[in-house]
Amino acid sequence: MSRLAAVPASRASFTEEKTIAALTEPVRSEGWLVYRRPDHLEKTTTGPNRESLMVDGDRLSIIADDQPPRIIELDSEPSLRGLVDAVRGTLSGDLATLRRSYGVAMQGTPAAWQLTLAPRDKALKELLRQVTVDGTGTELRSVRIVQANGDQSLMTIRPAS
Repeated sequence: MSRLAAVPASRASFTEEKTIAALTEPVRSEGWLVYRRPDHLEKTTTGPNRESLMVDGDRLSIIADDQPPRIIELDSEPSLRGLVDAVRGTLSGDLATLRRSYGVAMQGTPAAWQLTLAPRDKALKELLRQVTVDGTGTELRSVRIVQANGDQSLMTIRPAS
């Protein structure tokens, strides 16, 4: 975690596959991730539909296609904050933030590690079963989110070239 905490910024591309019980085919998307210390995180989906999620501090902005922007204060949505904290807390190496919302288990070596997050809070448990983050060194390589209803997403991350 201390190595992750030393990274001031990162940019990566991603592909994401969501498996949803109500659908016969997985939903695939791709785009960019940007992180800047201490608390800025962006997920820009470029296809198949354009969408931008941006977290600055305690505020989440969502911009989708031609819809007006939506602003959500994370303090008003604790479950959403927990989900944001899973990714942002990992990127920032902030173990205290992760432990606020999750039971944290880490395994592997600095060259190939896995972080498993199990929700602690009842409201978060109603949303999520588990978040698993795989990485190498100071780079995240994948984020798997298993929702309480069994739906899941796998984001595969590649450093920007």
